[in-house]
Amino acid sequence: MKEAASRAEELSVVEKFILMALYARPPSGRGGKLRLQEIMFKLAEVFGELRKELDFEPRGHGPYSKALEEHCSLLEDAGLLSNTNLTEEGRRIAEEIWRQADEHARKAVKSVVEFFESLEDDELLLYIYVTSPEMAEKSAIREDVMRNRVEIALRMLEKGVISIGMAAKLAGLPLDEMMKRAVERGIKPFEAVISWLPMTSMRSRH
Repeated sequence: MKEAASRAEELSVVEKFILMALYARPPSGRGGKLRLQEIMFKLAEVFGELRKELDFEPRGHGPYSKALEEHCSLLEDAGLLSNTNLTEEGRRIAEEIWRQADEHARKAVKSVVEFFESLEDDELLLYIYVTSPEMAEKSAIREDVMRNRVEIALRMLEKGVISIGMAAKLAGLPLDEMMKRAVERGIKPFEAVISWLPMTSMRSRH
C-alpha cells in the first residue's frame, strides 16, 4: 500500500478539499451529499482554485456542481469515501492532507464546515438563499423558507451561530427592528466569532 503522502500527492485540488472538509466535520455533523455541495460552494467562493474547477449552478435545493459529484465518485472508487463519509484509509489520507495544508486554509475549512454542519436544513437554505440569491432561482422550497425567514434567523441568533447583523440580513429587517425582536424573545445580541478568512492557495501536483 502506498504511503499516505504519496497517495495524497496523486489527488486533485478538489479532491484534497473534499477530504479536508470531511475531516473537519464534527462528530455531531449532519453530513449528506446536499450539505457537502453547499459547503464546497462556500469554499469555492474563498479559494480561487476551487472556483475554477467547480461550476456551480442553481438546482432544487440550492447550488449544485456535477464536477464535485464526479470527484466524489472518484474518491469512492479509490476507497477513500463511502457516500460522504471517510473510510479508514480516507481518514488516513485526509489527515496527511490536513497536516500539509497551511494554517489559514485549515482555519477557513474548519470554520465553514463547523458553521454549515451546525445548521438545520432550513437555516442552511436561508443562509444560502440570502447570501447567494442566484442559487435560489430554481428552488422549489424557496418561498416556504423565505416566508419563515424572521423566525429562522431568530433561531440561528439564539443558537449563537450568527451575529445580530447577519440575523437582520437573513430576516430582511432593519438592524434596530431585529434587535427589538431579539430582546422580546430574550436573546442577548452579540457578535459572532465566525469569519471567512482570506487564504493562500493549495495547489494540486497534477
